Amino acid sequence: MRTFRPLLALALATVLVTGVAGCSANDVAAIVNGEEISKAELDDQVDRLMEQSPQMFEGDEGESRLLDFKRQLLDNMINNVLIRQAAAERGITVSDEEIEAQIDDLKGGFPSEDDFNTALSEANLTLDDLKQQLRDQLATQRLMEELVGDEEVTEEEIADYYSQNGSQFEEQAAVKASHILFDPDDKATAEQVLAEIKAGGDFAELAKTNSKDPGSAAQGGDLGWSDPARPFVTEFQTALDSLEVGEISDLIETEYGWHIIKVDEIREQRTKPIDEVRDQIEQTILQQRNIAAYQEFLAEVRADAEIEILIEELKLPEAAEE
Repeated sequence: MRTFRPLLALALATVLVTGVAGCSANDVAAIVNGEEISKAELDDQVDRLMEQSPQMFEGDEGESRLLDFKRQLLDNMINNVLIRQAAAERGITVSDEEIEAQIDDLKGGFPSEDDFNTALSEANLTLDDLKQQLRDQLATQRLMEELVGDEEVTEEEIADYYSQNGSQFEEQAAVKASHILFDPDDKATAEQVLAEIKAGGDFAELAKTNSKDPGSAAQGGDLGWSDPARPFVTEFQTALDSLEVGEISDLIETEYGWHIIKVDEIREQRTKPIDEVRDQIEQTILQQRNIAAYQEFLAEVRADAEIEILIEELKLPEAAEE
């Protein structure tokens, strides 16, 4: 069965929250089908946002922008409670063993458990917070799998998408190159290395041991594919444009120092053929289906839900007038 894409599931569940029972009215931001969302939880979300992007809330429009974001955050929290409730109604469960396996996978991405705990602390999360978020995310993923079903993407759909979105598959002409950079006052070393290369020396190894470019030296001087929209400095770009595949330049002087340039590959402008992008198109169509199914389902559950926002300033204008 085709599964709901994990990346989208995470995106839909980014701000999942747990209802807080027994709060006083002043501590509650909203009530969703009898389940309370605490004001403290909302404040935590707002604080994280302000810590990440403080400049967004500065200046004359900062206050109104903050209010808009508070409304959006609370709306996301309400949506996530509704989705979690819907999953529970359908008997969708996530076992403790599954959560522990997820935690172990996450820990595996850190050098040590201390580093993992530090990352949690920096995100203002406890281990229990993380477990609850993972539980909600997995439940949401399984709910979405039920909604979208297992219908396969057809060849006709792929062909239609390809013909209607041809510009997405255009590939600009580009050059894949490598270079070795020397300090401006070290032309002698540059000349010596160039002589070694012309005598059959390994360009990549000489770049690793001699290049002063910290961004490419460890990769044997590899600069990747050029970007037509962001050319190199004039002297470098002119030399690069004059070289054929496998050809090596003489010494090129720029404001950064002395360069030896090698062209590794040249790519002509083209439109990628459909066979090359078939999997990419299939994933895009599946994601579009998932998003459409999620939005339609959410609209349905919101229409039937009892939602009360208890913070007056966060009510939408039409709701505040009722």
